[in-house]
Amino acid sequence: MRTRVLALSCTSFIQGSVKEVQQLNHRTSRILPNTSDTMIVRVAAFLSLLAVSCLGESCTDPVITPSAYTTSDAVISSESVFIVELSLTCANGAQSVTLYADVNGRQFPVTRGQDVGKYQVSWSLPHKQATSGSYQVKFFDEESYSALRKAQRNNEDINAIQPLFSVNIDHRGAWNGPWVSTEVVAALIGILVYYLAFSAKSTIQA
Repeated sequence: MRTRVLALSCTSFIQGSVKEVQQLNHRTSRILPNTSDTMIVRVAAFLSLLAVSCLGESCTDPVITPSAYTTSDAVISSESVFIVELSLTCANGAQSVTLYADVNGRQFPVTRGQDVGKYQVSWSLPHKQATSGSYQVKFFDEESYSALRKAQRNNEDINAIQPLFSVNIDHRGAWNGPWVSTEVVAALIGILVYYLAFSAKSTIQA
């Protein structure tokens, strides 16, 4: 359905453009009598190539293989980092699909990898905001992302915009380290050792 709508849009674009070229050719033929229909044919062919290119960027029946990473140790980092990598295969063979990601109403650009069909998106949150649980990452192509942005501008329900596909990732939360710092533990052990040594010495002297 998405591809059909896009195809109709491209077709309408071509027909409208060709009609304008015909009108322009009719007007210019009065000034340049030698003008032929060759120009119209060339323009139509060029616009057809544009339409094919447009349709080639649309992904149908996507098949994905995702993997994810999230920060697990808050001691070694100032924020919780989320990274989603995926491999995308389209039924229509599209290889250069532009993707955008949405996480809880925030949009992020998706980076295309060097290998065909490889994509990555990442974002970060303060540890206190990155609560443990499942995070849904919605991926949009250019058409659905445009509809999403339009819905946001018009204060419409963005949940009504269907993504191309979604990925759920689990975040266990970042570990903040032991309740007692290692310095305190070391100090307590030192005091205990000193006490035991002092007690043993007192017993021997007695």
